[in-house]
Amino acid sequence: MRITGYGAGFGQESGNRDRAAAFRAKHSIGQRVKGRIVRRDPSGLYWVQVGGEELLARLEVQTNPGDQLLFIVRALTPEIQLQALTGGISAGDLPGLVQRFRAAREVFEVQDAQLLAALRALPPQPGLRHEAFLEALAAQPEAAQRLAKIDELLAQINASLGAELNAVALYQPWSLPRTRRLELLRLARAGGGVETAMSAVEASAGSFEARLSEQTDGVRLVLAADKPEACGALQVELAALARAQTGQEPTMLGPTRLRPNNMGGVLGELFGSVPTWTSGGLNTRV
Repeated sequence: MRITGYGAGFGQESGNRDRAAAFRAKHSIGQRVKGRIVRRDPSGLYWVQVGGEELLARLEVQTNPGDQLLFIVRALTPEIQLQALTGGISAGDLPGLVQRFRAAREVFEVQDAQLLAALRALPPQPGLRHEAFLEALAAQPEAAQRLAKIDELLAQINASLGAELNAVALYQPWSLPRTRRLELLRLARAGGGVETAMSAVEASAGSFEARLSEQTDGVRLVLAADKPEACGALQVELAALARAQTGQEPTMLGPTRLRPNNMGGVLGELFGSVPTWTSGGLNTRV
C-alpha cells in the first residue's frame, strides 16, 4: 500500500518530514511493527496507525476498520516500505531471519568476546586463526551452542534465497577478529567471476564495507569506511584475507568514505530480491 500523507494535525510538508524522520529513527529494516486500520477515507484510501504514526495508505489486502495487521519494514530510504503479513510471522521470511541472525550474532560477540580477542595476537592468516578458533571453541561448549544457533539461522537464510541469486551468506568471525557485526555475502556474477561483500565495525575505522572481486584479469579489493584515514591496520587484514582466498595479490581501491545507509550490513542487499507485496504492502512517499 502507498502512503500519501499523515494524520490530522500533520498535513504540512515539514510535519511529514518530521514524522518520516521519527519513523526512520525508531525502526530498522527487517523489524516487525503492528498496525491498526483506523477508518476508511472518502477517497477510498485507509487511515492506518503504524508505529505510533497515523498514515493515509492504499491497501492491497482485504481489511476493515479495527483490524490489526503485522508489517515488516522492507526499506527506509528513499521511501519507507512495509509489507503486511496477513498470515502472521513466517519462519521463512528473509528480513526476519536476517534480524534474528544479527541478534544471535550480537549475543555471541558480547558473551564470547574473549574467544575472539585471543585470535588478535595471531598473524593475519585465516587458516591459522580458524584452527585456533576451533580449538578454543571445543573447550567452551556454551559458546559452541551460540555459534551453532548462528549457523542454523544462516542455513535458513540461504535456503530462503532464490537459486537465481547465486548468493551465500556466511559468518566467519575468526577471519577478522578485531571487528564486530561481521557479515559476508558471496555472489557469483552472471558475467563470470565471484564477489565477496563484507561489512563490519572496526575500532579505528568504524563501520566499513569491503568488496573482493575475483575476475579473470585479477583481484580487486574495494574498501569504504566511516574513517578512511584510520584504515591502515584494516587494509593489512583485508589484503591477507584476499590473498588467502584467491591466491593472488589484490589491487586495493580506496579507502573512501562510507556512504550512510539503513541496511545494517551487506545482508540487507538481499531484501531487494524479496517479492515485495506478496501479501499486501505499504509504501510511503514522504
